[in-house]
Amino acid sequence: MINLVFPLQSWGGNLGIEYNSPAAVMFLVVFSLLMIGIGIVAARFQTDQEEYFAAGRRGGIFVIALSMFASIQSGWGMIGVTGTGSVIGVEYLILVAVGTPLGFVLSYWLLGRKMRMLGELRDAITAPDAMYHRFQDERVRLLGAISVLLGSMGYLAAQYAALGIIGALILPVNFFEALLIGLAIVGFYTVIGGMLAAIWSDAVQGVMMIVGSLLSSYYIITGFPGGVSGMISSISTSQPAFFDFTLLGMDGLGALGLVLSVVVIQLTVPGQPHATTKFYMIKDVSLLRWGALITAASYMLTALYWVAAPFVRAGIIEGTIPDPGNPDATLPLALVEFAPDIVVAFVLTAVIAAIMSTSNGFLNMSSAAVVHDYFIGYRDKDLSDRQQVLYGRITTVAILIAAGVLAATFPGLIFVLGAAGWAIFAAVIFPCVAIAYNWKGATTEGALWGGGLGLGLTLVLAYGVEYLGLSLPMGILGGQLATVIGVLVFVVVSLVTSTNSYDDLNRDMQEILDLGRIRGGDVSSPAITMSNHPDDD
Repeated sequence: MINLVFPLQSWGGNLGIEYNSPAAVMFLVVFSLLMIGIGIVAARFQTDQEEYFAAGRRGGIFVIALSMFASIQSGWGMIGVTGTGSVIGVEYLILVAVGTPLGFVLSYWLLGRKMRMLGELRDAITAPDAMYHRFQDERVRLLGAISVLLGSMGYLAAQYAALGIIGALILPVNFFEALLIGLAIVGFYTVIGGMLAAIWSDAVQGVMMIVGSLLSSYYIITGFPGGVSGMISSISTSQPAFFDFTLLGMDGLGALGLVLSVVVIQLTVPGQPHATTKFYMIKDVSLLRWGALITAASYMLTALYWVAAPFVRAGIIEGTIPDPGNPDATLPLALVEFAPDIVVAFVLTAVIAAIMSTSNGFLNMSSAAVVHDYFIGYRDKDLSDRQQVLYGRITTVAILIAAGVLAATFPGLIFVLGAAGWAIFAAVIFPCVAIAYNWKGATTEGALWGGGLGLGLTLVLAYGVEYLGLSLPMGILGGQLATVIGVLVFVVVSLVTSTNSYDDLNRDMQEILDLGRIRGGDVSSPAITMSNHPDDD
């Protein structure tokens, strides 16, 4: 039963932590002003949809690589994973820490060169663009746009839930008031600054997250009585299963499904739209060789935030730390208990930075799905450059509000909410982009049937578990189960159908599919450098 693995909570209630710091308020105000300033400066460049949604395709690899990791190691990763780890055990944390960087490497290997060239040759700026050009079918583009829109709402809601929790600790307000304040700040600089503001702010926020993780782990380890040995002794005496390495989880077979779900999450990193669209923005394809290393190493450094999980568990067992009754309060509780005030203030601001870095990127991607993919691509609306940017900003505000409402009403843990949004992306984009650009046999029918079924099942299983009181055996996450089913259907249907397979593609698209994943493939051949391709109508 999934509720045995993830105890339900109410984010709007008392977090069980007493904290009051003028330094934290000052850090938050300064950081917010910095982000607003970035948005104002970036707004000067927002003249058309390529600038607003693809940052003008002039990103350096360091900025793009930091932006990619910062978009994943977010409120979901820092708050949600830490809290879930305090419930499940150390094995879960190690699985996430090792597997997710491998997912980044898989993204660069499968898609880096291909998406960079697709952006240059076909002016692609969204994940649904990649789907359309691969299958030459507007129905596939629409499926991708729906996936990006709905997935972004779920993923954003996970960030905003964490935003409300941390904001309520820093400011003298409750969860809902903190949520509204945070939405106003991130909404302002995202709406006016577009994707350029997103990648600039991601780089700043990524550095803050890394520094914060180093400070957090140091003070939590040294601040706990007895250090690491004391923590291990306390947990081993009262709750030894916390350290079990059986690949079955802390509750035996009851958590096997959770372990498998986490593996699915890691394997489908290439199915996340920010992993696709960030590659469009790389200034020089030769720089991609360093991207996976920078992204994976940065993520591993920020995994140090998860050190809080076992130390808080040990403190609760010993009775030296009050049980907050809310697993998602684990990281802030550890900071308040063990770190000096100035460090707590900085790290909590770094967590806010992580949340905002993810938020602005996903807001831009979801608004691009509506404006670029639905209105311009699917509906064939003729919008001026000014209208494109205006509609993008209006759509961003609407999505921001919808995700905020979901964050305020979802009954489960942040990790579950983030996993649901992740699964909506993966069910459609992973097969239709990550697999399809590396498998010549993928067909339009496979994309429509596999992606459509995966999306529908994800909505039912991921959210139905929480809102309708449904349950799945062995801790399985419904969205990840739906993803696996959708991918299998995609492969099977593609094997027995043939519409718009490799042989039906234009020559330049065939060249992109033939590109070597790391080296090889002549990216300077006439077919792949000339832009005089026929329309894919």
